[in-house]
Amino acid sequence: MNLQALQVAAPAAFSDSAAPHVSDRYTHVKTSDIVERLMDRGFTIRSAAQQKTQKRKSGHELFQRHKVTMDLPDAKGFGATAKLGNIFPTLTLVNSGDWSTNFLLAAGLFRLVCENGMIAPFGAANETLKVRHDRIDEDVTLGIDRVIEKAPQLFQFADDAISHKMTEQQQYRFARKAARLRFDVADEDPVSSEMIAGLNQARRPDDAGDDLWSIFNRVQENGTHGGFRIAGPNGRLRRVRGRSNIASDLSWNQGLWNLTKEVLQGPEPSLN
Repeated sequence: MNLQALQVAAPAAFSDSAAPHVSDRYTHVKTSDIVERLMDRGFTIRSAAQQKTQKRKSGHELFQRHKVTMDLPDAKGFGATAKLGNIFPTLTLVNSGDWSTNFLLAAGLFRLVCENGMIAPFGAANETLKVRHDRIDEDVTLGIDRVIEKAPQLFQFADDAISHKMTEQQQYRFARKAARLRFDVADEDPVSSEMIAGLNQARRPDDAGDDLWSIFNRVQENGTHGGFRIAGPNGRLRRVRGRSNIASDLSWNQGLWNLTKEVLQGPEPSLN
């Protein structure tokens, strides 16, 4: 994706000013400026998205929350050395011009999951850096350097997860805990069997294993893309939609990543 395609996918990334209602004390950060700086350092744009504008916010398209995901320099070299298939380290930028979010830099991973090149995101943000608008140059430079430095640890996470085998009961409990994160089910409320089965189903043979890596991937992908059915408030089955809200998607990925790290670090966390 080049800058022209980015402007189509996320026009708010090119806004020169903040929303009119924002305080004068707010220093606007133009996302495209940071993207260009990253491109100068060898990063490439993988994907971009922008939050849809609600009818009551018509005219705010240039100030909406948006995200841009970029491959690290020599990203394919990282994947080759890790021997984990088509997996690449990424940097995701999240920003808005209406003060609805701080400027965020999040390290994560992407994988190509089938021959036609379909991309599945997972593990968004093993570490998230908030950037202060009054020291953008210092914080962004620090964030870029930290992401490059931390990238090998992302692959160590994957290696460790591959080696961690889980019983059927442990898989069930992991998916149940993940369902609480994905569907915001309170600890005192039960999780439906449809939620657990839907998150834990393998969409492809490569994800059908009993290792934590396979379980993490299938739960993450099902939770992100939806497509399975669960009971609604009226008891009828409804189709789970894919996540389109940028903030909730980041929260889901970060929560699942942290849950998986807890399992790896042991002893087994509470998976109620």
